[in-house]
This record gives sequence, C-alpha cells and structure tokens, in this order.
Amino acid sequence: MSLDGIVTGPDDSVGPLFDWYSNGEVEIPMVGYPITFKVSRASADYLRRLLESAAHSAFVCGRRVFDYTNGWGGNPPGGGRAFVVTHRPPPDWPAEQLAPFTFVQDGVESAIKQAKAAGDGNVGVSGPNIARQCLKLGLLDEVRIDLVPVMLGEGIRYFENMDAGKAEFERAEVVEGDGVTHLRYRVHYR
Repeated sequence: MSLDGIVTGPDDSVGPLFDWYSNGEVEIPMVGYPITFKVSRASADYLRRLLESAAHSAFVCGRRVFDYTNGWGGNPPGGGRAFVVTHRPPPDWPAEQLAPFTFVQDGVESAIKQAKAAGDGNVGVSGPNIARQCLKLGLLDEVRIDLVPVMLGEGIRYFENMDAGKAEFERAEVVEGDGVTHLRYRVHYR
C-alpha cells in the first residue's frame, strides 16, 4: 500500500508498490507459483514466516483480482485451494486449470466458510474489496500491510468507506525492509 492508502492504480496496475519484491539479494520462492522474489534479509524473514503460516491454508479473493492475475496461470498463491467471490460464472478454462479454484456466488461469508473447511482453518484474503467486506463482517483476525514510501494520488484505496468504530487494531509486528515496511495488526471487534 502507498502512504496515501492506495493498493492499485486506476488501471489496476501496482506500479512501484511491488518493487520491493525484486530489490534485494535473498531469494524466496513463492509456494505453488513459479516466481522467485529477491528481497532484503528483513523482508525475506517476514515472507518466510508468512508463507509457512499459509502452507496449509486456503485463500479467498474477488473476481477482479482473479481476472487481473489471469488466475495465476491455474496456480493460486500458496499452492492451496482458492475461493473466488464472484457474480459471474467461471472462465472457460480446461478442468485441470480450474481444479484449485472454487467460484462462490453467494458472498464472502460463504467463501470464508468453505475456505476454512478446505484448509487448516486459516484463510488468507486478497483484494481490498474482499478485505473490507471481511472486516465489516468481523471475519478478519489480522490485517497485514506492506507499506511502500510513495504517494500514488489516485487509484483503489484499501480502506475506502470503512466504519472506523467497529474494529480495533493491536500492533503485532513491524518489520523494516528495503523500500517497504511490513505491518501486522491483530483485529479486535467491539
């Protein structure tokens, strides 16, 4: 996220927000996906812990993220099952590429419930719309932000139109990487 709270530009591009994934010397392979990041030592330690905790988890995202990434080429991040919240039918892909994806048309709560049952009970969420819905419904235990010191000015904000009174955030971790500060907060609901 940029300092002004933006996670993608108006055209869904991430611009400099992902530069930290390639500005270091430590290689971190992405589980289940054919990418290797090259990050700073601090970011590498943070990412390793994140990837280890997600190893047996399921993942929920919105259709916008799914379409933008082209379904990660049939390999969802983390290597587990992915649940895509959507109002449209799945793409016309070969069955083996669709296998790790479940398209959920009855809302975020249903997607989270199905994802918990499919993995170890832990669920990662991606995309600002899905994260906001989960936060409003009291479904998030943690919020993680990779804060990049840039101002984008316009685009999609992570916490747009949020009711600030429902959740409280407790700092759990702050990691200073190169070109990014990793923030992790526990969420407590009133």
